[in-house]
Amino acid sequence: IVAPVMRLLLKCLRLGRRRRFKLVQQVEQLWHYGHLCLRSLLYNSFTNGDVVLDSLFEPIYWLVDHVTRWFGVVFVALVIGLTSSIVAIVDICLLPLILQTCTPAWICWHLAYGHWNLIMIVFHYYMAITTSPGHPPQKSRPDPWGGFGPMARHGYTPLTPEAAWLKNCVGHYNHRYFFSFCLFMTMGCIYCSISGWGQYPHA
Repeated sequence: IVAPVMRLLLKCLRLGRRRRFKLVQQVEQLWHYGHLCLRSLLYNSFTNGDVVLDSLFEPIYWLVDHVTRWFGVVFVALVIGLTSSIVAIVDICLLPLILQTCTPAWICWHLAYGHWNLIMIVFHYYMAITTSPGHPPQKSRPDPWGGFGPMARHGYTPLTPEAAWLKNCVGHYNHRYFFSFCLFMTMGCIYCSISGWGQYPHA
C-alpha cells in the first residue's frame, strides 16, 4: 500500500513542478514580449536621456513662458505700492514727530534730503522701465565658410532675461538707471531707518 501511494505522490509533485515551471515560463515570455512591444513603440534613434528630460520638463517651460510674463506687471505694481506706502508712513507718522522734536536746520535737512531721494528713486525707476536696453550690433562678420553673414546667424544673439520686478531687460542703455534706482532705494531705506530710530518708540 505504501509503495503505490508514494508513487502517486511523486507523480503529483512532478506534475506540480512541471505546471509551475510552465507557468513561470509563460510569465517570463509575456514579460519579454511586453517589454519588446514597449521598446518598439517608443524606439527612436535620436532619443537619449536629454530628450527624455526635455520632454518631462516641457510643461514647466510652458508655464514659465505663459505665466511668468505677468509676474513683471505684478512686481512693478508691488514696487510702486511699497514705495508709496513707505512715503505715506514717513509723511503721516514720522514727519510730525520730526517737526515737533527737531531743530529748524534738521527739519530743512529732512525735508530736502527725503524728497530729493524720493524724486531720484521715482525718476530712475521710470527711466529703467521705459528706456530700451539696446541690441547687439548687427554688423556682418566673416563667415568661416566664406562670405559675410549677420552675427545672429552664428549664434551671437545674446539671451536678455527680464528683471521681473523691472518688467524690462537690463542692457547697455538702461543699466545706469537700474543701478541708480537700486542705489537710491537703498539710501532711502537707510535714511528712513536712521532718521526714524529715535522716534520709533514714540510712534
